[in-house]
Amino acid sequence: MTAPTAGLLRPPRRKGMMGAQTVLPMVAAIERSLGPAVVAQLLDEARFARLPEHGEHVRERQVAILHQALRRQYPEQAESIQREAARDAVEWIMQNRIPARARLLLSGMPWAMAVWMLGRHAAQNAWAFGGSGRFELLSTSEFQLTDNPLIRGEHSTHAICAWHEELFQQTFRRMAHSRLRCTEASCMAAGADACRFRLVMEPVRAGA
Repeated sequence: MTAPTAGLLRPPRRKGMMGAQTVLPMVAAIERSLGPAVVAQLLDEARFARLPEHGEHVRERQVAILHQALRRQYPEQAESIQREAARDAVEWIMQNRIPARARLLLSGMPWAMAVWMLGRHAAQNAWAFGGSGRFELLSTSEFQLTDNPLIRGEHSTHAICAWHEELFQQTFRRMAHSRLRCTEASCMAAGADACRFRLVMEPVRAGA
């Protein structure tokens, strides 16, 4: 999910592909937390013969297996690893995909307008973080991802899209307003018709 830019994201020629930032920061975060042997095991399970390069397209099925295997085999560590990976993905995007002019433009707007512009651009480039899923803006503060490939076929009693939740939150915080918080209001793994996310403005802390 990136800010409005011109021609920086090269769309895939076929459906079912995602951006390399769904994989590379995850691999790095897994290695820091669980070690290289676990990385090798999970990459083998996801059938990665090699790691993708930055800017390369990756099969969403392989990305899904990586994320799902982590949640299944290491449930205690999975959420923190996914959130760390999402923050690192946003940091890489900010450094390599977002021109300073775009950051300056968005930072000078009212946050609701900046969120709307970011959301529209995200919809145009949703393949990078949503693969063949359908990303839709519902309002300035609500959006959804239907048929999310990263949780496709999974079942849970609660929302499990920590990676997407953190990805959205960090993007909107960095590009629209630092007090925006993103929460997953409903999740397909828990029986909802879509993974729905909401943005709220956190109150100013006393003494801040």
